[in-house]
Amino acid sequence: MEITDLEYLCRDFTPAEWQALEVHRYYLSERAGHDVGIVATVEDWLSNHSAKWRQERLQKDLADQASEIMKHKWIESEKAGTDLGDTAVLDWVKKHAGQWRRWREKSS
Repeated sequence: MEITDLEYLCRDFTPAEWQALEVHRYYLSERAGHDVGIVATVEDWLSNHSAKWRQERLQKDLADQASEIMKHKWIESEKAGTDLGDTAVLDWVKKHAGQWRRWREKSS
């Protein structure tokens, strides 16, 4: 099976990025007055928007993840009656990080 240039360029897009691409395609098509197609959308996205979108997405994800970690740390520390500090942080990473990232990707 031969891979196309478009498939190669899109191989690492996450579901959230595909969703953003669809929105981007809509606005490009509205501006052009016709459907611009996926190739033009991907080219414009990669040239003009993807770096900023990915940076903003990463910053938001990290902030939201830190918030979840702090909630877990607070709850576990309250249960223990003392500040568990890094122990609670590592507990969250071991027990919840992978699941949280999968949930985040699906829900975004």
